[in-house]
Amino acid sequence: MRKREQQIGSMVLGGLLAVLLAGCAANVGKTVKVSEEQRAKYDVLSVTDAITALEKRVAAAKKANMPLFAPNYFLEASDVLSEAQKSAAKKPKNELIGDVAKGDAILDKGEAMMAIVQNRFAREIELKGLLDKFNAAGIYPKEYEKITSELSSLIEKVELEKADKIDKDKDDLIKAMQELDIKTVQYTALHASELINLETKSKSGEKQAPATLAVALEAYKYAENRIAQVPHDEESVQRAGEEALFAARHARYVSEQVVSLQNQFKVSVEAIVLQQEKQLLDIANALGQKDLRDQPIDKQAAALAMAASQLVQAKEVQAQPKVEAKPVAANIQIQELENKLKDAGDALAQANGLIAARDAQIKMLNITIDSMDGQTKAPVESKPAEVETPKAAEEKAPDAPR
Repeated sequence: MRKREQQIGSMVLGGLLAVLLAGCAANVGKTVKVSEEQRAKYDVLSVTDAITALEKRVAAAKKANMPLFAPNYFLEASDVLSEAQKSAAKKPKNELIGDVAKGDAILDKGEAMMAIVQNRFAREIELKGLLDKFNAAGIYPKEYEKITSELSSLIEKVELEKADKIDKDKDDLIKAMQELDIKTVQYTALHASELINLETKSKSGEKQAPATLAVALEAYKYAENRIAQVPHDEESVQRAGEEALFAARHARYVSEQVVSLQNQFKVSVEAIVLQQEKQLLDIANALGQKDLRDQPIDKQAAALAMAASQLVQAKEVQAQPKVEAKPVAANIQIQELENKLKDAGDALAQANGLIAARDAQIKMLNITIDSMDGQTKAPVESKPAEVETPKAAEEKAPDAPR
């Protein structure tokens, strides 16, 4: 995908440059005068060396972006070089050296014009650099081509000294470039989240996990707004993108879990999935671990088990007497580890109790379903079976640890 975008960007830039150069026919070189110093510089050279020297100057001008900042001067200097290369064996040396010196003088004038253009369009050039940095040409090729075409048109007006009334056009162009800049940064930071949210929606996520998907969409919108305010605060943009991606993955996972559980119980069970997550989140907090809810529950449990094991090992290492220099600090560290382990143990006990309560709830659901299946067609009114809450089930479960 990224390679394809870069190819599109290269095609846009190449096509734009070709159109720009093809349209340049202002004959700016007619007013350029060759100084005695410029003529003398080439008079001492052979025809071959003179042409080679002009080739190097044209190549250097191209590398310095003269085709963008002074396109007419670059085109005419390039034409002079091309003609000199073709007629090297036909024209008298004196005439050919004069042509090469003229090409050199045109490039001098072009460099002076570049400085004027770069000063006049400093903000636009800065914005173009940002657009290129984030590959706007590959992501939004039509908008990028339109903007760069307008920039080239304004530059040419300055180059040809026809820029009396371009201030409004400059303001409009800067506004359009800023908008595209923000869009491009948002796309780069949030496109993965957007795709996941669309996938979740397409798989009935709004029905299966409406609350969690709503949080993901809100996180995405919030990230968009944050990036629009500070599009080039890299730390803020990265954090916004990560938060939106976390929320999107979480919504996708919860939706998938809801579908899986609904296939078993034929009831809405998003709350049960979120309850399971809350249990593991409590354990993660007790262990001082990060929020893992953007991963499946089995992976969360495995990560927390490993963290608990590492904590136990760290406690054992800290408990071993090593150096008597700082006994107070060592005791504090051991106490902190013991407190964490106690908190983790409490959270695990609570989780076990909630899991037992959920098992009781599932058992009650199965009894209710079996009862409904065994009902006769007799016109006897029956009260619907009540589904116990996790708390009520926990109170009834005799073996549930507390």
